[in-house]
Amino acid sequence: MDQAQGLRTMGSGGTKHEPRSGSGGMKTTVSDANSGLRVIALVSGKGGVGKTNLAANLAVILARRGRKVLLVDADLGLANVDIVLGLTTRYTLFDVVSGVVELENILVEGPGGVWVLPASSGVYEMTCLDDQQRYAILDQIEALDDRFDTVLIDNAAGISQDVQFFAGAARQVVVVTDREPTAITDAYATIKVLCQRRTNLNFHLLVNNADSESDGIDVYRKLTTVTDRFLNASISLFGTVPKDENLNRAVMARRPLVDLFPRSPASTQLNMLADRLLELPPPDGEDGTMKMFWERLFHQNSGGGEK
Repeated sequence: MDQAQGLRTMGSGGTKHEPRSGSGGMKTTVSDANSGLRVIALVSGKGGVGKTNLAANLAVILARRGRKVLLVDADLGLANVDIVLGLTTRYTLFDVVSGVVELENILVEGPGGVWVLPASSGVYEMTCLDDQQRYAILDQIEALDDRFDTVLIDNAAGISQDVQFFAGAARQVVVVTDREPTAITDAYATIKVLCQRRTNLNFHLLVNNADSESDGIDVYRKLTTVTDRFLNASISLFGTVPKDENLNRAVMARRPLVDLFPRSPASTQLNMLADRLLELPPPDGEDGTMKMFWERLFHQNSGGGEK
């Protein structure tokens, strides 16, 4: 059977998988997990599942927890983190690549003290960066080493080279999906591509727009029924975020949901998920500086393999 076809035809039956917890069953205190640089990439196979909103709101919450957070807009051609957070950006990563401004000077401070590394929107050249341009960025990363201890990467939807590029360098990958069959199938495709490149083998599943916690368990079981058969991947159910009518209101107001509606169902759950994220044990080999992360990112995408 074609692997994706297994997801398309899967009903509510099939093999039952008990969800693995996001922490992998290991108990870790927040203080232990807070040491060192944490790099978390958010990916989704399909657009429209709410990944950018989740990334932005989690970044704001983590900053308020005392983390020094950098939110990287890695949707290099169609960036919109700045819109979600209500920011005005004068320069973007395109200006850095073009030699107009230094990377450190494009950072924009957002709500809660989170800092955003903005990308551009509607600039074709940013969708096809070559290794020389990427290494030019690396030369300017060292100035950020002492400024941040948490990096959240909001990737573009899909399985483009840039998604593989950024997600491949992150030690922790959160796969965002919802209950729609197309979103689940595309989430599987994303996991499959990252596994084939041997860049990631461990994933955390986050189910958005859920009616209940059981929705997340159902999606998890459908997904792992196929991944356990065809892929050498480990997937844990990180959590679910409920449907929330306040989300569209926050987007229209260009403010984070957790600011505008802090007591809404989704805000409450996002706060719990942020704490859960801090409790995740750091992956083996987690590097300690911004420059080490970016060096690994460029190295593993230039044919050298992972350090």
